[in-house]
Amino acid sequence: MKKWILIIVGIVLLGIIGIGIKINSDLNELVEVFNSEHSLDEPNLIILADSISPNKKYKYYEYQFDKGGLGYSRIFWSVIEKKENDLGKGLIPQGYKIIGWNESNELILSEWNPTSELKNASELKNGTIINGMKINIVE
Repeated sequence: MKKWILIIVGIVLLGIIGIGIKINSDLNELVEVFNSEHSLDEPNLIILADSISPNKKYKYYEYQFDKGGLGYSRIFWSVIEKKENDLGKGLIPQGYKIIGWNESNELILSEWNPTSELKNASELKNGTIINGMKINIVE
C-alpha cells in the first residue's frame, strides 16, 4: 500500500514540476514580447515626432503604442543611430522628455512628470551619455 502511495505522490510531483516549467517558459516568452516592443518594426507603434541630429548620425523618436481596446500607452522617447530599429536601446528614462538638438549635436532633455504614479524618476546629469549621445538637461 505504501508503495502505491509513493508512486502516486511521485507522479503528482512530476506533474507539478512539469507545469511549473511550462509556466516559467511562458513567462519568459512574455518578457521577451514586452522587451521587443520598443522597435520600429512593432505594428502597434505610433510615431508622434522624430528628428535627425545635426550631424545626421542619430535620430530621436517620440512615440506611443496603440493598445487596442485599452487605448494608448504613455509617451516614450528614444534616441538611436539612424540605421538601427531597436528603440529600447536608446530609451530615455522615465521623468524626462526630449526637447530637441542643440548646435553642439547634443540631445536636449527636460524633466517631465506625466502622471502622479511616477515616484522614482531617474536622476540624469548634464553630459550623461545615452546610446552614444551626450545629453543636456534644461529647466
